[in-house]
Amino acid sequence: MKKIIFLLSILVTFSCSNPTETAPAVDADQLFADITAMSNDFQSAYIARDWDTASEWVSSELGTTIYNSNGSVLTVQSKEEVNTVRGWDFDTFEMSNHQVFMSSDMNTAVITFDADGLINFDDGEQNVAYATRASQTWVNENGKWKVMHSHWSPRTNSQGIPQAN
Repeated sequence: MKKIIFLLSILVTFSCSNPTETAPAVDADQLFADITAMSNDFQSAYIARDWDTASEWVSSELGTTIYNSNGSVLTVQSKEEVNTVRGWDFDTFEMSNHQVFMSSDMNTAVITFDADGLINFDDGEQNVAYATRASQTWVNENGKWKVMHSHWSPRTNSQGIPQAN
């Protein structure tokens, strides 16, 4: 009797599975475009100190961290950190040269890009040149892409964001 039950369970298992079924194909070009757009939207919200919008791309469970281009310590990007008045702001900020690198399961992405702009200080210089390179790590969390970490550094002979006093 045990042998019959065992054989039946094997037959049911194989009859319920369809080896020709495959996961839906991922349009890599569209995914790269979507991740680039999300990265741009996240950064725009961050620069505008708009946590409500920026938090759409932050995991409520894991959060997100950043190494800023001024060499400061690792920072957790929270509502308080994003909304803080900095004493300076961007006059212009543009991202370019995006490249997206995907994990083999298409659930983790690293995007690299350049950022250029001008910084204005509340009590000082205006239109200070800004030029950095950056990378962000994004993960697909339950069907939604979330930024897990960003790393920014000044490009050669350039300056990143000012160091906090």
